[in-house]
Amino acid sequence: MQQKIFSGELQIGQQLPPERELAVLYGVSRSLINTGILELEKQGFVRIIPRQGSIVADYKRNGTLDVLVALTGCEAKLVDYPLFCNMVDMRVLVECECARLASVQATLEELDMLGALVHCMRVCANPLDAAEPLVTFHYRVTQISGNAVYAMTFKSFEPMVKNLVRQHLTAAPDLPKTAKLHGDLLAAMYARDMERSAQCMRVCLLQGMSAMKKLYKL
Repeated sequence: MQQKIFSGELQIGQQLPPERELAVLYGVSRSLINTGILELEKQGFVRIIPRQGSIVADYKRNGTLDVLVALTGCEAKLVDYPLFCNMVDMRVLVECECARLASVQATLEELDMLGALVHCMRVCANPLDAAEPLVTFHYRVTQISGNAVYAMTFKSFEPMVKNLVRQHLTAAPDLPKTAKLHGDLLAAMYARDMERSAQCMRVCLLQGMSAMKKLYKL
């Protein structure tokens, strides 16, 4: 149910099917469905209206930490587009600041390590093989920034980030461009240019967003 809500298959304000129908649909007892609905209400995904049933709650405006935790582990192929845009905004906010900080905090050894990951992106024969070094590059930048909370935030969302990166590399597998943009970012970090590093990180992230629009048919 969480996946259906995050993907937009179940819209905010939409009424859920009766519990007896859900029990048949999922092949479980009605009491288990009832327990699940109560848990979804507790988490902030649904709102139970006495004698009327349950509707999808406005989890985007009123969501709890439970909703955020569920989002980090979301396995839906695509989340709904507005939520996807919100996630990109969050990544831009966090990772651009991390790039700024990392450009002055990083040791030469750490920058060389990032360079090795860029090299991996360049030589991958299969675009999907670049997913691991690409995600690792961004995670390492958050670590090098010196801000533990930024690194923990990225790590929490890593499963979803990996999923989105794979979708990006499937929709628009332009590895030369991806590698070049990350090479530009690395060059700015070697130059200890904080503002250019942040700008290059933003370009890297927006490239992925542009590619993902193809999956959303925008």
